[in-house]
Amino acid sequence: MEMQPVKRVLIVGGGYAGTMLARALDEVAEVRLIEPRDRFVHNVAAIRAVVEPALLDRLIIPYDRLLRRGSVIQGLAADISEGRVTLADGTTIEADIVVAATGSTYGRPFKPQSASGEIFAQDSRSAHETLRAVRSVAIVGGGAVGVELAGEIAAAYPGKPMTLLASSPNLLPGYSGRLSAALAEQLTARGVTLRLGARVEGLEAADRPFAGVLTAAGRTVEADLVFPAIGARPVVPPIAHAKLSPSGRLGLDPWLRPAGLRHVFALGDAAETGDPMTIVAITRQAPWLAKTLKAVMAGRAVESLAAYTAWRAPAILVPLGPKAGASILPVTRHGLAVGPCVTSTLKGRDLFVPRYRKTFGYGAATDAR
Repeated sequence: MEMQPVKRVLIVGGGYAGTMLARALDEVAEVRLIEPRDRFVHNVAAIRAVVEPALLDRLIIPYDRLLRRGSVIQGLAADISEGRVTLADGTTIEADIVVAATGSTYGRPFKPQSASGEIFAQDSRSAHETLRAVRSVAIVGGGAVGVELAGEIAAAYPGKPMTLLASSPNLLPGYSGRLSAALAEQLTARGVTLRLGARVEGLEAADRPFAGVLTAAGRTVEADLVFPAIGARPVVPPIAHAKLSPSGRLGLDPWLRPAGLRHVFALGDAAETGDPMTIVAITRQAPWLAKTLKAVMAGRAVESLAAYTAWRAPAILVPLGPKAGASILPVTRHGLAVGPCVTSTLKGRDLFVPRYRKTFGYGAATDAR
């Protein structure tokens, strides 16, 4: 297909989805990436940074080398509409295509709570110092963050009393029962006490570690340090009259467009794509959207292109420290369950840190803070 004049693409959100898409389009479009934070935080490694704070120097990465042709604008989007984005300071930026990739938020110290990478690092170091000093730990939440955190603490501080509480009877609800059983077995073998099917009351607004007594299913658990790990919350893009799914994510048509908009698209945690909120899902969405947008820029109608289809089986990689864990890979109809060796090789050993530093133009050992 013969390419049309270079199109202007605005991507709102500089997390995993936004940066992956921006890189994919950088050579064929005038890409501008809008992101309020001063640096990228590779939050996949933030869980381990709680026990290994030296990682912080490598997981907080500047945006200045991300794009060769395009640019990164530090700002907060206040309104997204057809052909333009208005920032919180009143600046309006026009584009031919707009993509919302506003991601999700999580409590301290797992995702940034402000635009400052340094404040995120301070939160993480504070959690580490407290963790080192306490005798007992409780983690509330049986999703990926809570389970991975339990594995990291057990690996770094063997013998430290730890309880993992979850309202679901299984770890990682929504995924294979085989995955839950494998993770539960490994955690138990490492001395983690599991209290499943025990909902902890009063933590809905908790966004940081604390000390206290928890009440779950009529029983109390006292811990010197409690980590709330009660799930990610989508950051809904500022699109007028946007329709949300029951999970609170932005509703989309089959080509990942919000209702009523022709050249506004969305992907990642904030978008109801049919995928779970994982990096594995983004590695499917971003290449599909990049291919679709290249066809649109070449003159194809969106509706003439193949619609997006989510992973048939939800996939996830769940390390429990550098050498343990279990995962579901998206390679069969129901997903392929794998154990510690494959999980460590794919993710647990280095948590993708070298890969993302290379993506952002920094060497694996370079201090880019």
